Amino acid sequence: MKKKLYSIITCAMLVTSTLPVHATGYPVFDISGWLTAIDQLYTQYDMVMNTITQIENQYQQIQQAVERAKSIDWENISFDGDWDIRNDIKDANKRVNSLLNQTKQIQNTLTSPNIDCGNGRYSLADLCGMGSPDHNFFTACKDIETYMTDSMKFSIDAIEGSLSEKQKQLIWRKYGISPKNYLFVQQSVAQVKTQAAKLIAKASEEAARLKREHQISKTNAILQAAYSQTDSNGNMTEAAANEASLYLSQQVIDGLMTLEEAMNEMASLSAARMVNEENEKQAQADEMAAEQKKQEAFDNKVPDSFRK
Repeated sequence: MKKKLYSIITCAMLVTSTLPVHATGYPVFDISGWLTAIDQLYTQYDMVMNTITQIENQYQQIQQAVERAKSIDWENISFDGDWDIRNDIKDANKRVNSLLNQTKQIQNTLTSPNIDCGNGRYSLADLCGMGSPDHNFFTACKDIETYMTDSMKFSIDAIEGSLSEKQKQLIWRKYGISPKNYLFVQQSVAQVKTQAAKLIAKASEEAARLKREHQISKTNAILQAAYSQTDSNGNMTEAAANEASLYLSQQVIDGLMTLEEAMNEMASLSAARMVNEENEKQAQADEMAAEQKKQEAFDNKVPDSFRK
């Protein structure tokens, strides 16, 4: 994590324009936008997972059709030439298992805790509010911020030292917080966003592979027969089944792209919220310092005779 910290600091200043700013120059947290972003992230993840479940259910139905074909006594049936339907059955079983495994792999990429937040690990499901009840995108950012505050103070000090005085003054004027605290916020959000983007890209590659494997599976005679069977309502033709599978696979790919867009919006708003919290802490500290200074000034004016 420490190596990544240096590699992305150069772009930290570029994202400042995405934070909502009050007329005084300090950020204001957009509650309405925050709630909307949470809802969009949750809904988009739910849509992706529901689509994957539909694909899985369809392949399980196809698997049942293959199993029925396996139960036929092919030993008493003669075949012309070298062609043996038992070979197609074995191939069909292998292919449908591969499709189911590929579907599971996409699910695992979304639900496994592969995002390192320093003192804990998160999954994409967690970031979207669909995993552990106390885990979400914002808590992931806060966990990384805490980790960096405890373990990477010297690294942040070094990065802060590389900023020009003009850059430091700009941060103070625009956000009302110290450059160091600003860097902690930006880096923690960037860490979550970067790791999430890599997992979404991995899931997208897996979905594209699922689509390709489905297209290849259609060359198998047994699977063609399985696709041609009707469903429980008697209304799925071979063309409909193939079209549905390909459509659902593409829906997963498209849904993951939209999920990443929702994740980027959440990253921007999380940064805004964290900066706003730091601004409030700084304002309270300034107020306490001002009160203490006033008290000290008052005490200095009180004659010694009144203090006895």
